[in-house]
Amino acid sequence: MLFTNSELLELSIKIEREGQRFYGELAKHVDDPKVQEFLQLMAKEEAAHEMHFKKMLETDIDYGWDSNDDLQKLIEEKFQTDIFPPLEETLSQLPRFEGIEKAFDFAIEAEKVAVEFYRILGEACNDIELKTNMVLLEKAEMEHCNVVETLKKRVLGKLS
Repeated sequence: MLFTNSELLELSIKIEREGQRFYGELAKHVDDPKVQEFLQLMAKEEAAHEMHFKKMLETDIDYGWDSNDDLQKLIEEKFQTDIFPPLEETLSQLPRFEGIEKAFDFAIEAEKVAVEFYRILGEACNDIELKTNMVLLEKAEMEHCNVVETLKKRVLGKLS
């Protein structure tokens, strides 16, 4: 199945929107004010990324993504369901400690998938400015992954 440039941008918007929602909700379920602050900041960063992709969607530029096999394969393997699962569903199925841990694990995995997605978008892109933007987004998502791992350790250390 081949994806158009606009479909890939829509997918990018969806990833960022789900991340924004997930981090905003997760912030409500942790007691540590510093962790809440970081999660809210991450939600804002995801919102900024979403706006970036919306602006790109408004243009008719061909980014050269629609013929990249690695990108097609990644989408077929990783993006058939929501990237970030509904947080309430995750937390309601498990005791508090395990639910919070699982939520952080989901976030870490989702950020890793986003890193891979933006890396492949950047590699497949034929526009140097956009290629640079994809590298910056990839780095931002890597940083999110590192932050989530640190927050997970902090929260779980206080719960145990």
